[in-house]
Amino acid sequence: SQLKQAVVKMVQECCTYVDKTPDKETKIKLIETLRTITEGKIYVEVERARLTHILAKIREEEGNIAEAAKIIQELQVETYGSMDKREKVELILEQMRLCLAIKDYIRTQIIS
Repeated sequence: SQLKQAVVKMVQECCTYVDKTPDKETKIKLIETLRTITEGKIYVEVERARLTHILAKIREEEGNIAEAAKIIQELQVETYGSMDKREKVELILEQMRLCLAIKDYIRTQIIS
């Protein structure tokens, strides 16, 4: 239990540094490291979802929409009990938007 609390605090603290990174490469490495740490841990699922959304935005800005869609589709946002309903809906809409951008209409319909 103390380990879980320590991981939660550490991840939350590290998330504050994402926007303060000096360059995009460092930002991506930090996000990917934090995503690795949070993988499969239900008590940091919201932080992982936020980090994944940031990473997907970066990939989309780079013009790699297919990878952005793949990254954000990893999230099963609808099952996240600890996430605010509005944030959950925004992430689901983002998943749908990226699926439409790559013309994956079937997956868009499934997500909706």
